[in-house]
Amino acid sequence: SSGTVKTYNAHKGWGFIDCNGQDIFLNKKDLKGIIVEKGLNVTFNIAQTEKGRQANDVTVIMNPDEALYLGEIKSFNVSKGYGFINSEAFPGQDIFVLKTDLPDQQGPQGAQCKFKMVMSEKGPTAKDVGLLGKASQALYEMRQMGLTGASMDMMGGMGMMGGGMGMMGGGMGMMGGKGGM
Repeated sequence: SSGTVKTYNAHKGWGFIDCNGQDIFLNKKDLKGIIVEKGLNVTFNIAQTEKGRQANDVTVIMNPDEALYLGEIKSFNVSKGYGFINSEAFPGQDIFVLKTDLPDQQGPQGAQCKFKMVMSEKGPTAKDVGLLGKASQALYEMRQMGLTGASMDMMGGMGMMGGGMGMMGGGMGMMGGKGGM
């Protein structure tokens, strides 16, 4: 079947395709590491699930130069200013990322992200990186408290006396707790 992306929320990882006036559920797991936007054309198979009709084996019809990809920050070295992203769209490849292409020049390990990919002298390189889900929310909260950019560099990145993006604890929450990504 074919249709047009009607809605898609990258933070939540789902949306809907309009297929001849019918809404077909679209889950990020069926997009092979690509993030779609409203209006993109797709081809897919339809599976009937207990919750209704769902697209699977989705192919996005678009210019690769304009594609947005879903990834996870594999590693990021604050002192060197670079790291790597993994993406299902590029299996077995590390996507190089500079701090200048990250929000507030921070790359929390394990964070879900969206990015564009270009080929550079260093190989596949991420550009215009945005954090998704819990990592995006934590960054927003830190911005509200004025804890981003240079002030974060002085504190050793997004860890601040702990692992992950938490403050004084491990994980995503403020003041400890477990943050799952």
